[in-house]
Amino acid sequence: TEGERPFSYHVFHRPPAEHPRVSILIPSRDHAELLQRCIDSILGKTTYDNYEVVVIENNSELEETFSYYQHVQHENKERVRVVTWEGKGDFNYSSLINFGAKESSGDYLLLLNNDMELRTPDWLERMVGLASRKNVGAVGARLLFPDNTIQHAGVIVSGGCANHFETDLPDSDHGYWSLIECEQDLSAVTGACLMTRRELFEEMNGLDETFAVTFNDVDFCLRLRSRGLLVVYTPQVSLTHFESVSRGSDYSPEQHDRFEHEIGLMREKWPSYYAEGDPAYSPHLRTYGPLNSYWHF
Repeated sequence: TEGERPFSYHVFHRPPAEHPRVSILIPSRDHAELLQRCIDSILGKTTYDNYEVVVIENNSELEETFSYYQHVQHENKERVRVVTWEGKGDFNYSSLINFGAKESSGDYLLLLNNDMELRTPDWLERMVGLASRKNVGAVGARLLFPDNTIQHAGVIVSGGCANHFETDLPDSDHGYWSLIECEQDLSAVTGACLMTRRELFEEMNGLDETFAVTFNDVDFCLRLRSRGLLVVYTPQVSLTHFESVSRGSDYSPEQHDRFEHEIGLMREKWPSYYAEGDPAYSPHLRTYGPLNSYWHF
């Protein structure tokens, strides 16, 4: 189909004819209003016919949360399930996702934050179509802040550690050489909305639980890349991301030590990216900026 700019085009990869099942894995703790907005947008807009929503309950305390769980499961028996993670102690996103994957039934797994709102009705058709290609390991989407600026258009792995590309640019901005609107192979995409095949997820032993909060998604993508598989960013799927509303910012004082520890783990595990630079990112572009974001100007 024709792209946004003259003489540019988009390629639509149809999903397999049998429409394999997709398990949407959503870790959640309280903040029922966030989860409800996310699930309502999925149920109300999704055009794909074979999917389930698996909410991974993580030590919620508020009665309104459990009331919502009962309501949404009763009203959507064939679509929505809540499974309870029994882990205690500090938050561990990787452990939650690994548990949810075992409790799900889909051939494809879609990792999704609870602070999301769907914008693209045919998102699963598009993501499954890409993820079904044998040389693709993971697929990520374009994420926007509520003010329609870019939150995620791919992840660049270099500089301080790993950061989103083109963050804070208006959604109407095409980006450097239209990269925001180009489907492309990158080193990583965010786990806030990431699809992979179950067989690959299991072969990789899921997410590395030593990355409790951040960079588990980047590490997963780099492990896929180390096997010669592609990580694809598609701007043809977009969602609104109310970023870190439920768990807070990595730059807050109480998160600082944990965040710096996980940066150290990344640099120790993947030293070539920091010594040689991200192979999917031009060395002629900057690798610094506010909060170490990536800018082209």
